[in-house]
Amino acid sequence: MAVCLGIFLWAGDEINTQLQEYQAARSEYAELREQIGVHRPAAPPSENGGDTERTDEAESIDFDVLRTLNPGTIGWIDVPDTGISYPLIQGSDNNRYLHHTFLGVRNNSGAIFLDYRNAPDFTDALTIVYGHNMLDGSMFAPLHGWSGDRFMIHTPDGTMEFEVFDRQVVRADDELFQFRDTPSDSGARVVMLSTCVTGQQSIRYVIQGRHIP
Repeated sequence: MAVCLGIFLWAGDEINTQLQEYQAARSEYAELREQIGVHRPAAPPSENGGDTERTDEAESIDFDVLRTLNPGTIGWIDVPDTGISYPLIQGSDNNRYLHHTFLGVRNNSGAIFLDYRNAPDFTDALTIVYGHNMLDGSMFAPLHGWSGDRFMIHTPDGTMEFEVFDRQVVRADDELFQFRDTPSDSGARVVMLSTCVTGQQSIRYVIQGRHIP
């Protein structure tokens, strides 16, 4: 009985810690949106699955503030009808922002980040953007139920819009994740959004979008 009680108390502590992390990350990103001028978080999915009206946030985002808070700021990603509206950053590796938020706080929600090998101006043929599939529905979790056809990345130079052409479940070591270090000869640029699949550590769900000039 004592062992069972100990396990129960440990599990309760773990759940409480996880919930506190969820809340801390949600609060940080909500405050950040308010601070830099994103007053309209991306809308939740509509009942019929269609796109809701979108307002371009590019002009309202204060990138000077974002870069002061985190010099690794690349832009801001907005996936309509999902609630995905986050700063986009790039680190010196692909590990730090798995477990640290935009402000550098240790938290398993992490951040939305660009592959460290990619050019920060999205000139590579394929640019990979990572985000966790969190159990509280935050970060990239809504991608799993999203059926929209476009997403946006705002930068200090303007907004880039990407048209979805592919959705698939792949292995984490799939050739899609092999880095292409040269610009596209055709000028076509693709951004791939990548997130985990619950309970399957070696599997990823990816959505690819082609840049609309």
